[in-house]
Amino acid sequence: MKKILYIPALLFSGLSLAQSSPNPKVAIDDNGLGRQFPDCLLSGSVCKLFTTDQDPKTSNANAYKTGENSFCIGIRKATISEEKQIAIMGKALKDVNSGESLTFRINTPYTVEQDFLKAININSPNVVIAAGSYPIEINAEYILIRLSF
Repeated sequence: MKKILYIPALLFSGLSLAQSSPNPKVAIDDNGLGRQFPDCLLSGSVCKLFTTDQDPKTSNANAYKTGENSFCIGIRKATISEEKQIAIMGKALKDVNSGESLTFRINTPYTVEQDFLKAININSPNVVIAAGSYPIEINAEYILIRLSF
């Protein structure tokens, strides 16, 4: 009888974990990000973010909602040149120290496209990312830029 009581507890804990997992990722168009976006980064601005039907597990860049007023752009480290790393983070990955605080600077306000917002499940109209500095995180696979509005 005691074994039967454990099953609902295990199911409930599994359901809780599933609900607390990160939002699904949406692939960002490599053409827009791979050419246009970094070029704008190099000039201190942000270009347009376009989603694609590519599998997020194999795409070079992804985006996902992190809160009602925030989202994250993840760029696969292996696909970005040293020049673009410097444009994004102010330094190359090889020069980043463990635990170092990095930021991504947006020099002018950026209006996010509605199609992109809809794809990452943000339902706010006229989203504008203010000019300023936004935190960057680096993990084993990605450079993560956390943007909020």
